Amino acid sequence: MHHKIHLYFDRNGKKNVRLSFFFLCLISIYLIGFFSHAIYLKKTVYGDGIFYYSWLRSTVIDKNANFENEYHYFDVHQPITPLRIPGNKYAVGPALLWLPNYLFIHSIVMGDGFTLPYQIMVGVTSVLYVCIGLLLLYRILKKFVTDSIAIFILSILSFSTNLFFYGSLDTVNSHGVSFFAVSVFLAILFQKKINWFALGMSLGLIGLMRPQDTIVGILVIPFLTPIFSKKIPALMTGFLLLFFPQIVAWHTVYGFWFTSPYLFGGEGFSILTPHILEVLFNLKTGLFTYTPLLLLGFFSFFLHWKFKPKLKLFLLFIVLTQLFLISTWSTWWQGASYGCRMFIVMLPLLVVPFMEFFSSINKKIYRMNAVIGILIFASSMLNVIMMLYTLIIL
Repeated sequence: MHHKIHLYFDRNGKKNVRLSFFFLCLISIYLIGFFSHAIYLKKTVYGDGIFYYSWLRSTVIDKNANFENEYHYFDVHQPITPLRIPGNKYAVGPALLWLPNYLFIHSIVMGDGFTLPYQIMVGVTSVLYVCIGLLLLYRILKKFVTDSIAIFILSILSFSTNLFFYGSLDTVNSHGVSFFAVSVFLAILFQKKINWFALGMSLGLIGLMRPQDTIVGILVIPFLTPIFSKKIPALMTGFLLLFFPQIVAWHTVYGFWFTSPYLFGGEGFSILTPHILEVLFNLKTGLFTYTPLLLLGFFSFFLHWKFKPKLKLFLLFIVLTQLFLISTWSTWWQGASYGCRMFIVMLPLLVVPFMEFFSSINKKIYRMNAVIGILIFASSMLNVIMMLYTLIIL
């Protein structure tokens, strides 16, 4: 009996050391990438990040939603709203997640809210949110697969996709925190006993990052029960509670409680002319061009699922719908994007297809772990090379 107890703790001790080492390496690599990029540029706020950051800086420093000085500082422009102030079509969620650490650094620096310490703090905060999201995904994976498979899947998401770019380098944006929000949603959804109020809040959190990404709420459907109607009030209350700041923000800037600043500015969908192949394979931003290992996750939809079979059709519907929406958007190429950045919000959902795929082949192919490890390492190195090419050459 004593020998069995000793063996149990020995095995679990090794497992904990291995997992701790993995996450320590993950966080270290992401932070090294972030600080190297930030020091090289001498800033972390640029591109779309300017508008997410403007919500934060204007609210805390100026205590208003007039972005004239922010836009002047960053030399950008947005159309004037019916309230005669510059608009901001970008969601307020990232600013809310950055807020505690921004207030902390402001209490130390007491500056104008623009300088590098503020920007560094916001960027580091996003890096940590991404790492927390990955940890939440691990807690889901460990319920169904071995630690080796869980680490394989997390390694693919962390280093072989454009999450590496937006979770480590270009962090003052919505993509990293959107990844975190969906990971929270899945962590609550995969509990033995679902807290429907908390689930609604997590769905509201997703909407705060990018309202269009609430499409992942479709995943609630397979968990419906005959008494689900009793859960609807809790679910909707949680959602509205978290999403309410966005409604207030729309009203403050545009004068409407419910609006779409994107459509208001002339952007929209061309449903009859989708660019699906271009979104998947174009040389500049193609999803599979930059993240080829995602093909394994997509291939798993053709396999028999062992762990979560009832989710297959719903997950496939969500992924394909998101792909269709991206391909029909007026700027489907997504501007200065590293890979298909709008698809990052779908990455947490792919842990289930990856889980099914690796579980199916791990038992059929001799020494598959070594093959998978080499494949992930090679894909990660290719991703790093493409990131450097994008930053230095392009």
